[in-house]
Amino acid sequence: MTPPCRASDSDKFIERELLRHCHRESCSRIASQDHTMIAPSIYHPQAELEQMIAELEALDDWNSQVMAETEIGVFDWPLRSHELYLSPIFKRMLGYSDHELPDSLQAWLSHIHADDYDRVTSALDHAVRSGARKFQTVHRAKHRDGTTPLFLIKASIVRSSQGTPTRMLGAVIDLTSVTKELPVGGV
Repeated sequence: MTPPCRASDSDKFIERELLRHCHRESCSRIASQDHTMIAPSIYHPQAELEQMIAELEALDDWNSQVMAETEIGVFDWPLRSHELYLSPIFKRMLGYSDHELPDSLQAWLSHIHADDYDRVTSALDHAVRSGARKFQTVHRAKHRDGTTPLFLIKASIVRSSQGTPTRMLGAVIDLTSVTKELPVGGV
């Protein structure tokens, strides 16, 4: 964002040039004791703001409905933290209500089946350290009732402009019912 420019009474040329390059709706004059400032501003009429809010709420409702109807769990992991947001749907896929399972990396990792744990954590570590932008794995999970659902996890690794991994955002799909429908011998 460009800083505001001062235009004194003796320098109307600069003021005219600033105004010429500035749209009326996006700039405003701010008067003070000894000078006038022409500053960029953000102006949205109340009706426009209300419309934007309504559109965002509708999009959020749509997103929530899609996730609930398709039973897709999501997670958000700021990589420098041991906190990991696990959506209520993800927790339900493991047999828990939202308040019964903490939002933590340990909560997720502790529900990876023991036979898949090393492979999944190794692949996860490699994806984060290697510069990859995507992570995907299929693994068995430990459900609260003792069953072992099969999960597909697909995630994006967000990186800073220097390439440092900052967060992982992902989706979790329970493949258990899909694999039961496959004919013997696979597809």
